[in-house]
Amino acid sequence: MTEAPDHVPDHGDVDGDGDGDGDKSWHSLWFSSGALSLAIIGDALLYVVLPVNADLFGVSLAWVGILLAANRIIRTFTYGLLAVIGERIGIKNLCILATITAVISTALYALVDGWAALLAARVVWGLSYGALLLVALGYAAADRSRTGSRVGVSRAIEQVGPLFALTAGAWLAGIVGPREVFLYLALATCVATLFALQLPRRVANVPASKANRLGIFPKPDRLDFLIFWMGFGVDGVFTMTVTIMLAKYMPLEAAMLLGGLFFAGRRVAEMIVAPLSGAIADRFGVRLPLILSSLLLVAGFALVGFGWLYTGAAAVVVSRGALGTLIPAAVALFATGPVLQPLARNQTWRDVGAAAGPLSTGFVLALTTPEVLHLCLAVIFLASLLWLVAAASWRKLQ
Repeated sequence: MTEAPDHVPDHGDVDGDGDGDGDKSWHSLWFSSGALSLAIIGDALLYVVLPVNADLFGVSLAWVGILLAANRIIRTFTYGLLAVIGERIGIKNLCILATITAVISTALYALVDGWAALLAARVVWGLSYGALLLVALGYAAADRSRTGSRVGVSRAIEQVGPLFALTAGAWLAGIVGPREVFLYLALATCVATLFALQLPRRVANVPASKANRLGIFPKPDRLDFLIFWMGFGVDGVFTMTVTIMLAKYMPLEAAMLLGGLFFAGRRVAEMIVAPLSGAIADRFGVRLPLILSSLLLVAGFALVGFGWLYTGAAAVVVSRGALGTLIPAAVALFATGPVLQPLARNQTWRDVGAAAGPLSTGFVLALTTPEVLHLCLAVIFLASLLWLVAAASWRKLQ
């Protein structure tokens, strides 16, 4: 892990240009996170609409899975490039560009059909989301003295747009049609561009030697390993198997309904847990909350593995909301210069884990049960946590 300074500097130089005072305001945080939240609404509704209306979009069910996964795949390989672009043109300009492409991708869901055109729209969205996430985290990490609170609030704001899409958006789709609804959502997403225009002017001037592009799979540090296993276990294995485990105790229809309610509740829980855990980290330091949240995730995996599904699921949900804030906050605090590339590396490994989890689970379930798989995850995640706290640099982090 990169050595942390004896004491974390309090500055807001997210771009590396040495002028960070303007980025410390909550004004920047609200508008950057709001832009991300609004941009997500088209993507969130597509997960609901596309699987049951594949024929209206001119694709087969086989292509539905590919299209829904394409955005995660593309951003996994481009976070580093997006970080370099943000450092060169400034994260305000990156935000403006990404909100415009988000509007375009959302409108394309209504205007084009067939796998090729929709795949192009999904690739555009993947790049847009990756850029907007880095922008939101960059502004959140600008004030190092309040990184935890700011990242937590940013994560909470991010959930508002998807909740709107899953409720009002789904209702509107039943009225205007499953394709036409995306034109209305594209208009709503235009507000994200207005938010981006309100951000403070940033003119990055990063020398080429400092803006080296991260590799496709940049070398992970110990925090990256921890978030990899969180993505693998929670966003991958647990998300894929929770309905399977529920179906052991109730009819399939009830299991699917309860699984859907669980995923909606997960977003609500994150809106509460993320800012709360961030505020605790700012008050008491990020180390102890991160360790306790990680141990809660270990306990959640173990409880699921031993058959305590509801209690374990609650622990997994709460710890995911906390760690989604605390790990990026710790990454930002470890960074001694511009934060975009360390955050990009960390998010890359989270997405790699989230993609590898479902792929691996499909094969592993032929050999074992979801419960045994969760017990294995508990052991692996605990080992990753112990490896992290054993680092000399970890003890310097406040």
